[in-house]
Amino acid sequence: MSNFPTPLEEVIHHNVIKNNKTGGPALAIGPMQLLWRALGENTGYTFSIYETTVVPGMGIPLHKHPFAEFFYVLEGTLAIGSWNSEGAAEWNVYESGESLVVQPNAPHTFFNKSEHPCRMLSVSTYHHERMMKDAVQPDGRTDFLPAQLSQADFVKLTKSMEKNQTFLVADHA
Repeated sequence: MSNFPTPLEEVIHHNVIKNNKTGGPALAIGPMQLLWRALGENTGYTFSIYETTVVPGMGIPLHKHPFAEFFYVLEGTLAIGSWNSEGAAEWNVYESGESLVVQPNAPHTFFNKSEHPCRMLSVSTYHHERMMKDAVQPDGRTDFLPAQLSQADFVKLTKSMEKNQTFLVADHA
């Protein structure tokens, strides 16, 4: 007699998870809204997916991390910045339906330079999800960072980023 589980026993606790239209937990970092579409706990901690709404004039500083990231623009336009061979920021505009892959350790940034909100989907390792959770509430609460970051909030965020091997390259690009 075998001690191995039957195929049915193997899948009982590993099944398909349907997300509704409103997605999973939401998190607001100032005016930027993140809606989790796949949490690490449901992917074996291999990846996380979140939809982000980036309002006009909002973005993130130039940073890098040792894992790849994928962006897909769902609606609107988004300017993605990277370093060129001269060490200067180079901007490319991505429109609805376009996507890009950020390779590991590639410095990158994004900003909504348009007059309309932009929605994008981001796929990355579980480190992104963990970094944001650690930065805001390590105990798992969902009342995240305030709309205006204080110096203490910014220090908390950068410490969490570094813990998860994500480093700011420049304050702005």
